[in-house]
Formats: sequence, structure tokens, C-alpha cells
Amino acid sequence: MNTESPVIQCIFKRRSVRKLKPDPLPDQDMNLMLECLQMAPSAGNIQPWFFYIVKDQALKDRLCTLSFDQKVVAQAPVVFVVCARPLESAKEYGDLGRDFFCIQDTAAAVQNLLLAVHAMGYGAVWIGVVKEKEIAACLGLPENERPVALIPVGLADESPAFPGRKSLDKISRVLG
Repeated sequence: MNTESPVIQCIFKRRSVRKLKPDPLPDQDMNLMLECLQMAPSAGNIQPWFFYIVKDQALKDRLCTLSFDQKVVAQAPVVFVVCARPLESAKEYGDLGRDFFCIQDTAAAVQNLLLAVHAMGYGAVWIGVVKEKEIAACLGLPENERPVALIPVGLADESPAFPGRKSLDKISRVLG
């Protein structure tokens, strides 16, 4: 087993960073992050997602309020808003696509983003959207887009310790 693989090391070392510096991100770095989002797997390769990059401070402040005052949303130089497009998945997979696959697909994209951010030397945290309708209204999203995650990204202003994990016997079982 090659635990020295850069991908494995990225998975083991990535942390949720909730304190970010305000330094702007270069456009080429944001574009690479978008390309990593784009490369995520999706059911039937439908890619039922859309990504907004919020830089405007007033919008970030409003998103912060709508995210139960998670300050990192306002602090971050950019916030990626990850949206699902349920109707695109529904065209191929019906209710299962609308209610389930499009959410799995956007979750895979978020994980790609988080790993890319870490590999590029930045910090980020995954914030699940709870006030979906309010955030959609705040950003003026079309009806076919459902905001599912906010990902504040920037240079880390903290180095979180390893938070620990449940033991493998508590999270897995070999069958057969």
C-alpha cells in the first residue's frame, strides 16, 4: 500500500479551516478549482450542478447571516456556492435523480474542491445550506438551481489539529 501517494496524503492532511485571511485568490487558482469541480463524477455523467463564486462583500455578509453567522463566510475572499440542478437528473432518473443522485453528484464535486483547495495551499470548510430558499433568493438563483453547499476559500489563518476519527470497527464491517 502506497500511503506516500500525494492523493492519499492530501486526504489524510486536509482539515476544515474556519479562519481565513482576506488575501484575494488569483484568477488562475479559482479557475483550476472550477476545473476540479467540473471533473467530479456524476450519475450518468449528467453533471447536474452549477457553481457561483461570490467575491462581493455585501453578498458574503448576507450569506454569513443566512448560515447561522458562520464568520468564515464573511471572512473568505471567495465563497463557492454549489448548486444542484435536480431537474437535469430527473430527466434521466426520475424522482431518484431529482431527490438523490443530484445531491450525491454535488457532494462529489465539493470533495474534489476541498481536496484541490488543500493541495493548492489554501484552506476551506464545507458549510451545508440549511436556509435554502433564503440563499437562493439572496443570490437571485433560477428556479432550477438548488443551493446545497457554501465553500469559503482562502489562505488559512489557522492550522486545525487532527480532530480524530471513529475506529474502523465502528464504521465498517466486511461481509462474506
